Amino acid sequence: MSTYPTELQRVAIYLRKSRMDLEAESRGEGETLSRHRRALSALADQYRYRIAGVYEEIVSGERILDRPVMQDLLHAVQARDYEAVLVMDIDRLGRGNMVDQGLIQDAFKSSETLIITPRKVYDLQDEFDEEWSEFEAFLARRELKIITRRIQRGRRQSAGDGKSVSRKPPYGYVRDDGLRLHPDRATAPVVRLIFAMAADGHGAARISSHLTEMGVRTPTGKTRWNRSTIYAILHNPAYRGHIRWGFFRYRKIAPRGGYCKVRTREDEQTLCLNAHEALIDEDTYNRYLVHAGRHPRLAQRRALVNPLAGLIVCSACGHPMQRRPAPGRPHNSLLCLTPGCRTRSARCEIVEECLLAALRSLLQEMRLPATPGGSAGGSGDTGAAGARGAGGVGGAKALSADAERDVLQRQIVILEQQCAQLLLQRGALHDLLERGVYDAPTFAERRHGLNERLRDAELDLAALRSKLTDSTKTKASTPSAETAMRIMEIYESAPTAALQNRMLRQLIETVVYTRSKEWREPDHFTLEVRLRV
Repeated sequence: MSTYPTELQRVAIYLRKSRMDLEAESRGEGETLSRHRRALSALADQYRYRIAGVYEEIVSGERILDRPVMQDLLHAVQARDYEAVLVMDIDRLGRGNMVDQGLIQDAFKSSETLIITPRKVYDLQDEFDEEWSEFEAFLARRELKIITRRIQRGRRQSAGDGKSVSRKPPYGYVRDDGLRLHPDRATAPVVRLIFAMAADGHGAARISSHLTEMGVRTPTGKTRWNRSTIYAILHNPAYRGHIRWGFFRYRKIAPRGGYCKVRTREDEQTLCLNAHEALIDEDTYNRYLVHAGRHPRLAQRRALVNPLAGLIVCSACGHPMQRRPAPGRPHNSLLCLTPGCRTRSARCEIVEECLLAALRSLLQEMRLPATPGGSAGGSGDTGAAGARGAGGVGGAKALSADAERDVLQRQIVILEQQCAQLLLQRGALHDLLERGVYDAPTFAERRHGLNERLRDAELDLAALRSKLTDSTKTKASTPSAETAMRIMEIYESAPTAALQNRMLRQLIETVVYTRSKEWREPDHFTLEVRLRV
């Protein structure tokens, strides 16, 4: 749309800070949201728009999942609450991954909501505006990748120089303006106590209990320590005076979204030895290593004996439930080991039995035609009833995966067009050199720039094609209801718990377990099952 509409009665303003805005504010260039609000309000006054809502985002998250205000705006747009949304630039709405960009595009297009910036009006019902907005969103994503790449390169260089570049300094240290670490007089003794107890043979559970009884605050300010915090401190080389960077990276989980932490290869890590004062001497650390081999965490992996391992999580704290033998009893207990969690344990065998019964019922309902007024679930506190109430999640997952593939295919087409355009520009450079428009240095500079842009575009194109292939494989690997029923038929005859666990993982994404302290009966709990089928 080339001209600005006038006298719109339902218009929203969306304001969001970017990373560059935060850097500009640190240089004293003024508060970003206030400046943008004034500019957009002046635009609204000029064309006589009535502002019906203002959305201010103070977080600079890459994903829509991390931006609650943007989620509220999209819900309002999908509900057709606004005729238009005013924003400083279209990439302020989002320059995250292609799935997020597709969600934004689809919300504005389906609701026929205009996107109005001080530079241009985007009407996604218009084919040219839709293609142009997709192209600008793609360029914004490319810019974000370049910025992220530069930041990571700078962090690796700083870590190699012995500087602490993590979001917060390690517990037990303070950081000066030069990013160098120095012992913190308040918390360094706690770290020394942790290593001293570990060197004397105490395990992480005993150390965490002792610190909790002493009233020592955790690195996050909580009153109760847990074993994972102790393990993280014991395995951090910063306390021996070394800086390590890039030990983990975050990988996106598809199609569910979110990220998981993955350990990197040694050649991808940066390690600077003797970068700062160590809190732990080598003798204490070596004595800790002598005892560390006796701890279950570092012992040799044993065969899996719990078919529900990694599938059931506690509804109260979100941590995985663990199987433990019940002393003096022939059965096993399924319990949450999070300190302070009030979720009551249950017999593991009863939970497994109820889960299998609920799965069979859910899969049978998926194979049968829907009946008028029928329901896939019920109410109650038994495991089967609780599981049956959540049986409809699997279909939604398949739909979101299809939408992701559609967005990937659209972005691949855009990127292929950009690569073709860059190739044409590179060919035209030689004509301009021969005609004398460019001298040799200018030609070399322009060619280098085009080659870099083309290389980046080709790398992004290869990554997109790989994601599309992985997404297609994921769709193909999702079992049908008939296949799932066949898996359930042979489940009982599986020779090992590990094989049973793999079977269940093909069908189940996760199971949320709920049982309060007041529920006394052995089968008095609920299971909320989220299927992959």
